[in-house]
Amino acid sequence: MSDELIAAQFMEHEKKKKKKKKDKVRSAWISFAGRIVAQIVGAAATVTLGVLVLHKYSGQETRQTPKAHANYVEQSADVSPLRAAGENSIAVLPMENFSADPEHDHFADAMTEVLIASLSKAHGLRVISRTSSMHFKGDRKPLRQIAQQLGARWIVEGSVAWADTRVRITAQLIEADTDQHAWAETYDRPATDVLALQAEVAEAIAQAVSDALPSRSALPPSRQALTASMQ
Repeated sequence: MSDELIAAQFMEHEKKKKKKKKDKVRSAWISFAGRIVAQIVGAAATVTLGVLVLHKYSGQETRQTPKAHANYVEQSADVSPLRAAGENSIAVLPMENFSADPEHDHFADAMTEVLIASLSKAHGLRVISRTSSMHFKGDRKPLRQIAQQLGARWIVEGSVAWADTRVRITAQLIEADTDQHAWAETYDRPATDVLALQAEVAEAIAQAVSDALPSRSALPPSRQALTASMQ
C-alpha cells in the first residue's frame, strides 16, 4: 500500500473521529439545553400555579371581608353602652320631613342639630352626639332598641312640615324603657326668618324637655338605699 493511500485513509479516519466528537458534543449540549428548558418550564408552571392559588384565596377573603365586617358592626351596634342608674341621658333622633318637597330635608337636619346644641346646655343632662344620632336617620327599629344602642334613657323625636310660608314643628319626649310619652308639643311658626325660627323653637323644646325630665337624684329605691349607706 502506498504512502499516499495510507495518508488518505488516516485523514478519513481522523475526519470520522472529529465528526463523532462533534456529534457527541452537540448531543450533550442538546441534552443540557433540554434539561434547562424543562427546569424553566417547571419553575414557570409552579409560579403560575402559586399565583392562581393566591388569587383564588385572596378573592375569597375579599368577598368574605365585607360580610364579616358587616356582622362585626351589627354585633357591635347591639352592645349597649354603659348607662349609670338614674342618669338623664337623652338622644335626639333625626327629625322627619313630612313636606312634599325633599329640599326641606336640610331644614329638618338643621333643626335636629340646633336642638341637640340647645339640650347640651342643660345642667345634669347627657346628650348623645349628633354623629351617633344621625346614624339612625330613616331607621325603623323600635325606639327601645335604638336607645339601647345609643346608651340613652330618653328619646326626643319629631317632624317638620311646610305649608306655603309656614312651618309646623312637632317634638315629643319618650322614655325608651317604657315606650311612653313624657311630653309632646307642636309649634306653628311663619317661615320668615328660618335661622331665628330654628333657634327659638329649639330653645322652647329644650326648656320643655328639661322641665319634663325627672331630677337626676331620683334614683330607684335600691340605688337610694345603697347611696345612703355609703354616706
